[in-house]
Amino acid sequence: MPQDLDITIAGEPVKLLAERAALLVDRSNLVIADLHLGTPETHRSLAVSMPEGIAEEALDRLERIVARWQPKRITLLGDLVQLAEDPDDPLIVGFARWRHRINIPISMIGSDAEASGTIPPSWRIDDDGEHRRIGPFELRHHPRADDGESTDDDSMLIAGHRHPVIPLGSGSKRTLAHAFILEPRQLILPAFTPYARGVRVRPTTSRSVYAIADGAVAEIHED
Repeated sequence: MPQDLDITIAGEPVKLLAERAALLVDRSNLVIADLHLGTPETHRSLAVSMPEGIAEEALDRLERIVARWQPKRITLLGDLVQLAEDPDDPLIVGFARWRHRINIPISMIGSDAEASGTIPPSWRIDDDGEHRRIGPFELRHHPRADDGESTDDDSMLIAGHRHPVIPLGSGSKRTLAHAFILEPRQLILPAFTPYARGVRVRPTTSRSVYAIADGAVAEIHED
């Protein structure tokens, strides 16, 4: 059983899930960033040869999360997919079949990856535009810049895009672990796809880092 971590953000409980997602508990909203479904998009993003079955693994994991927590809605924070133009693309057909099993509302915050195309109607994904407010939270694909200033009047931003990771271990056991980043006015989610490695981070006095390793989420403290 994955070991999740409960934290409080903007006065509300949030579960950081070891499957690389966040659950807004009081809102029953499962929030996920950067699925990166589709071989062409993934190859361009990472510039490496990728194994088969990436989309299937991500959708199976998402289905297990839904079964475990029974959220009322899933919100995707952009970079969902880059589709080929072939309407018989196996990904289009496979996601549509998966969608028949997951019969809860799904909405998406737009990003550059989706700007040039549309999501197939059979996927039944609502368009939330560039951002969405949910209680004290603002959901968006892009986080604030590292040097961006925020005030107490700003909403609590939940974003993706950066694919944060943190080095753990040493020597031959050194690895890059996916991580959640909590800063004063924003939470940055790890990429849902297992193969996207992005910005390397470290905890600071103003940044908390929660790493995912061995099926558990745990806070990493400053050295």
